[in-house]
Amino acid sequence: MKRTMTGILFILLLLLTAACGGSDETTPTPTKTPDAGGQIETLPTPTPQEEAPAAGQQPETGAQTEATATTAPAAAEPTADEPEIATVNASLLNIRSGPSTDDEIVTTAEEGQQFELLGRSDDGQWVQLGQDGNAIGWASAEFVTVGSGSTGGSTAGSSDTSGGNTGSNSGGATTSTEAPQQQAGGNCTAPAATMQSPDFGAQAFLWWKQEVADRDLGLMEDGGFNWVKQTFAWETIEGAGKGQFNWARADWVVNHACTHNLRLLARLSTDPDLASFWAGAPPANIDNFADYAFAVASRYNCQPGSMGCIHAFQVWNEPNLAREWGNQRPNPAQYATMLQKTYAAIKRGNPNAIVISAGMAPTGSNDNNAMPDDVFYEQLYQAMGSSNGYFDML
Repeated sequence: MKRTMTGILFILLLLLTAACGGSDETTPTPTKTPDAGGQIETLPTPTPQEEAPAAGQQPETGAQTEATATTAPAAAEPTADEPEIATVNASLLNIRSGPSTDDEIVTTAEEGQQFELLGRSDDGQWVQLGQDGNAIGWASAEFVTVGSGSTGGSTAGSSDTSGGNTGSNSGGATTSTEAPQQQAGGNCTAPAATMQSPDFGAQAFLWWKQEVADRDLGLMEDGGFNWVKQTFAWETIEGAGKGQFNWARADWVVNHACTHNLRLLARLSTDPDLASFWAGAPPANIDNFADYAFAVASRYNCQPGSMGCIHAFQVWNEPNLAREWGNQRPNPAQYATMLQKTYAAIKRGNPNAIVISAGMAPTGSNDNNAMPDDVFYEQLYQAMGSSNGYFDML
């Protein structure tokens, strides 16, 4: 019995020894590593690292930082911003020397012309326009459409601002039926500078008393008149000196004529009884007078950015009288020079304006104090050589 039990134990021992040794298979369980406290912890099987983060993301520290640096794609080079392009969306746009209607008009642009946009005013109401990086002037932001791209070559310069005759000028009226009805100063849309045949208007005195002005304008409108004539006396607008303008009352007159649906004819002249005036009397003041006419015509040229609309201008008053001509003998040739220079100035400020020669005083005298109108006109036409470049209406 003892011998049998000993044999069984010996066989079991051999079987156990065979099970523990000799196998080439690796253990399927993870390697066990003791921690500092002697405990055995099972480590998880390592997993592959995630793809490196896209450029611009904050990389992980350590080894992952290096992986990101070697695998992240290079960031694309930023492209330069395309220039902003301003396209004129009005039929005729004033471009001024500064961002204000008080600044001088340096040129005009037609609908569809394009410019580089170089800047904006602080209030965003004006944009600075340029060409090839060079500043041209400022225009009302309301009348340009801003986009990106290139100008395509349609910029300032194609608009004629030389002051030459832009329409018919054979002595008849420039009807200018294409003249747009643009927003004038004081939120009034001015009627176009058309003229019927016959057409009717009246002289008014709108300058000093508002209640009288509104009454008279209302009567003209109710009576079916289309035109009102008002004197824009040189000394009341530029009386303080060359280039020193006071437009307050002129703005009011222009706006009120518009609100009564009346076209405005402005007589440009001075009070012949002025004791002293910085510009003097004709013929010495002709160049300064032409500059004044340009200032008025450009301010009220019926276009976007203007302060209103004056449709027609009369150049001086009764030059066949010595009292209206510096107390000198009337001189048709000198008046022809005034007409020529003033006509060019007005057309430069408003190409669509109608320019009218002065009315003559009825007189039978022909001496140092007066000249009959028929004699004056005959000598005037001789001095002009033709009617081109002097007036649109006689």
